[in-house]
Amino acid sequence: MNWSPIQDVVDWGSVPDWFGAVGSIASVLFVYLGLRREIRARRSDDLRIRATQARLVSAVVEIRGTSVLRVTVANESDAPVLDVAVLAQIVAPDGTSVELAAAKHVRRIPGHDAQDIFLTVTAEHRLRPADTVLVDLTFTDHDGNRWHRIGAGQPEPVD
Repeated sequence: MNWSPIQDVVDWGSVPDWFGAVGSIASVLFVYLGLRREIRARRSDDLRIRATQARLVSAVVEIRGTSVLRVTVANESDAPVLDVAVLAQIVAPDGTSVELAAAKHVRRIPGHDAQDIFLTVTAEHRLRPADTVLVDLTFTDHDGNRWHRIGAGQPEPVD
C-alpha cells in the first residue's frame, strides 16, 4: 500500500547481494593492509642491511684540559668510509646540545682502522671532566650511502 502517487522505482537488491558487496570491500581492504605491512617490512629490512657497515663506525671522545677534545673515529668494517665529518657537542643541563667547535673533516678512514681528530673548543666554552660530550658523525659508506650518527645512537640515512 503506497500512499505516494509516484511508484517506487529503486530496487535495493537482496540480502545476498549486500553480503557479497560487503565481502568484496572487506577482501580488498584486507589485501591492501597486508601489502602495506609487507612493504614496510621490506623497507625496514633494506635499511637494516644497508646500515650494516654504518653500525661499525663509531667515535669516542676524550677531554684534554679545558679546551681540547681528542675524538677517535673507529671503522671496524672491512671497507673504508669516506667524507667523514666530526662535530662535537656538549649536552647542557636542560638537555639541549651546543656545538663546541667547528666541524672537522677526514677524507677517508680505511677498514679496521681508527683516526684521531683533535678539536679546539671555542673560547666561550671551558670543558670540565664531568661534561657530557656527544660526537656527531656524518660519513659515506663503501656503497655510497650517506649516514648520520650522534653518540652511540643508531645510524640514520641522510637524504
